[in-house]
Amino acid sequence: METKGKVLLAIASVALLGVSSANSNTSQHGNVKTLRGIVTSDTLLSGMIASLLPPNRYSIKAILPPGQCPGHYDVKLSDIEKMKKADLIVSFRGMPFMDKAGVGGGGELLVDAGDRNWMAPDSYIYGLGILATELSKRFPEDKDEIMIRKENTVREVKAKANSLIAKIKGAAISEKAIIASSMQKEVLEWMGFRVVGEYGRPEAMSTREVVRLSKIGKNHHVILVVDNLQSGPDAGKGIAETLGVPHVVLTNFPSEKGYLATLRENVNVVLEASKKK
Repeated sequence: METKGKVLLAIASVALLGVSSANSNTSQHGNVKTLRGIVTSDTLLSGMIASLLPPNRYSIKAILPPGQCPGHYDVKLSDIEKMKKADLIVSFRGMPFMDKAGVGGGGELLVDAGDRNWMAPDSYIYGLGILATELSKRFPEDKDEIMIRKENTVREVKAKANSLIAKIKGAAISEKAIIASSMQKEVLEWMGFRVVGEYGRPEAMSTREVVRLSKIGKNHHVILVVDNLQSGPDAGKGIAETLGVPHVVLTNFPSEKGYLATLRENVNVVLEASKKK
């Protein structure tokens, strides 16, 4: 009888836990709680915010597809609807398509990148600090968890970045000269390269500019020409052909695989190309 009583008590406890769990996902009116919706301008911000906020309380979506240029993206009606329904909109300053959407107000957080490329690990960590502070102000009830998650993410990013740098040093390509899109300069310098020439968007590239950069490339014996996917994957192709060096395209926004996976893929593309030289 004592054993049977213990079994019944255990069953009752499980049942109560089930009721408690169900109640935690319902409002005081008995309705299922909806996740707080956050819409970001791009996958870089969405991934960072997802690493900071508790996933059981927030839904995070990005507007800009990772492979598209922010300057040429046309906002869709579905994008505008997402932003209208969002509890918070987070965007980098100067994103033209977000300005066109015309959705603002108290539920908007504009982030200044500080003339940094947040795809570079040091700048990514810098950005995490900014976002953690701002999100803590808007969601004070989750401040402690946000800060804990920030520290965990910083440790993870530092460990992965150090591993990738060790891999690059092992390939003996540090301090080698390259020519690159200005939008990839910071990431490439983090990898250890010397960017001896840089250029902007392809529409701004004149024949004179191509000749000038080609001359710089010859003088410095560059080993690669590196383009930015979003601003123009073929912008530096002619320079690479003139110099007879590999042409590489890196992405400035994380793919659906996430930031660290994308950073690793960018490094691997560079390493593979450097072997061909």
